[in-house]
Amino acid sequence: MILTPTQIVVMGTGTVLLALWITLFVTGRRHAHLFEGLDPKAYPFRELYPIGYELLERVGYGYRTRPDVQLRQLMEIIFGARYAEFYLRTVRAQQVVTALTGTIVAIGIYGLTNDVQILGLLLVCAFLAAYYFSERLKTQVRERNAEMIRDFSEVVSTLALLTSAGLILREAWFQTSRGGDSAIYAEMRRSVEQMENGESDIVAIQEFGARSTLPEVKKLAALLVQSIQRGGADLPAMLTLQSSEAWQAKKQIVQRQSNKAGTKLLMPMMLMFGGILLMVLVPMFTGIGF
Repeated sequence: MILTPTQIVVMGTGTVLLALWITLFVTGRRHAHLFEGLDPKAYPFRELYPIGYELLERVGYGYRTRPDVQLRQLMEIIFGARYAEFYLRTVRAQQVVTALTGTIVAIGIYGLTNDVQILGLLLVCAFLAAYYFSERLKTQVRERNAEMIRDFSEVVSTLALLTSAGLILREAWFQTSRGGDSAIYAEMRRSVEQMENGESDIVAIQEFGARSTLPEVKKLAALLVQSIQRGGADLPAMLTLQSSEAWQAKKQIVQRQSNKAGTKLLMPMMLMFGGILLMVLVPMFTGIGF
């Protein structure tokens, strides 16, 4: 069988990439310990991540591009500033090994089918899969924000109630953090752990606000810090005012969501109406000879 120039180029590229993959697999074992603690459900094929990590190390990748900065900010929100750099490097290694492995598999299938269209489709799929890992984080942040804003008004109301009953902010914060399992309560419990480990209330609450992109949460954290710095005498009144504003904001969110739901139902209703018209009109026109 005589190979065409296209086949020679593609298969030669595949051979080089396969040799590179094997080399990186062997030399990248020194990084395997970095990924052992990752959740296998959230990070499948973690055993292959050292390949991508090793390649990035060899090319001297600096993790300083604009997408890297944006991704690092998402990591700080999800995992905290302490672990943001590690998870940024993990995701980049994950993307590299996915794209590299997918390309090798695509070329191998091309060698069996000799179909350029299949090769192109598989290459697109490989790079889309690599792109998905960073986009998934944006989706996680959006879902997390929606979960936090859902319970935000309850959190502020509970803090207002407890501080008005005479508890200091730290005690009110501790008790409120046990009120649920959603994202905002989990973040409050992270702040509790910081306080119990010797961090000041101000720093713990500041970092609580920094771990969210919601302006409401950032505003609450800033107001709490200001109140602590002033001695906390105005805390109950301030939280009561914030609670009222939070409930009003929640009403507006619920109203917007109900309006969106009504808009989504409009298209199915139009389709049903069109179907009913067809069921009525078609027999009518058929009966009169059209």
